[in-house]
Amino acid sequence: MRILSIALVASAFLFGGPLASAQDYPSRPIRWLVPYPAGGGADNIARLVAHRTAEIMKQSIVVDNRAGGNTVIATQVLLSSPKDGYTVMHTVEQIASNTSLYPNLPYSAERDIDFIAQIARVPFILLVRPNLPVTDAASMIAYMKKEGEKINYGSYGQGGANHLIMEAFADRVGVRPTHIPFQGAAPAVQNLLGGQIDIYFSDPTVALPYIRSGRLKALLVTTKDRLPYLPDVPTVAESGYPGFDMYTWHGLVAPKGTPPDIVRSLSAVIKQVVSEPTVHKELLERGLIPDPQSPEQFRDTFLKSQASLGSIVRKLNIKIQ
Repeated sequence: MRILSIALVASAFLFGGPLASAQDYPSRPIRWLVPYPAGGGADNIARLVAHRTAEIMKQSIVVDNRAGGNTVIATQVLLSSPKDGYTVMHTVEQIASNTSLYPNLPYSAERDIDFIAQIARVPFILLVRPNLPVTDAASMIAYMKKEGEKINYGSYGQGGANHLIMEAFADRVGVRPTHIPFQGAAPAVQNLLGGQIDIYFSDPTVALPYIRSGRLKALLVTTKDRLPYLPDVPTVAESGYPGFDMYTWHGLVAPKGTPPDIVRSLSAVIKQVVSEPTVHKELLERGLIPDPQSPEQFRDTFLKSQASLGSIVRKLNIKIQ
């Protein structure tokens, strides 16, 4: 576990009427749980947003990495913490898919979590090994149909977003490639570069340096619209599969029962942070789509993700082994 205390920087932020009974919040450091190891994509985004949040709120934020269990470990730490706004968790869509992947979860995200704010959406990019004999999306899909289970694809772990997105894509296209899970994105990409795996759905933070250097080919994106930084790469929907629109997200949550005025105050600060030019630009440069949402909007996003990812897990009988 690595803990980083984010230094305070003088910056003014006036909490007005909406604080009500939370007028003194925050009066001590806030713990910001991250359910992944330090140095990874989610951790980097969490630290970027937490740092600026600490500056605005004029209070320390301690980033606490509690990796493991597909976010289950950190979520249990969150839910065992006081419901006072001083423990929050940076989260991704994994909390939505876990409902179906783990039928015996010791908690219900829908029932036990207060949703504070979405931070950004994360598209996925389909990468192929350098020597795969395809040139575009059409030839890749044709090749996958021809080779069947001989085609293999990597993921950063069973039940992770790119595992489920690949399974949804394969089901839609009508192919059954072989899944090879890795312990994280880095080994998966190295095996793609080395030709040990054929295909990999990557988040842009990992993918863009390899695409820009020409070491890997990008053939598809999973969102309904093309990405501004990859204008020549078509969407899955454009490639003959209308309605395909899948992405993940980053957001902030708290244990259920956190005072509503604190939830709204935090949500307002997150919206301010994500909308600021410097942070907005940094998120875009990492390939994310800044999209701050209110507590109600973020909860709705979670529920939609829970339903769509759950349907994939059930339809394809995906199990965590």
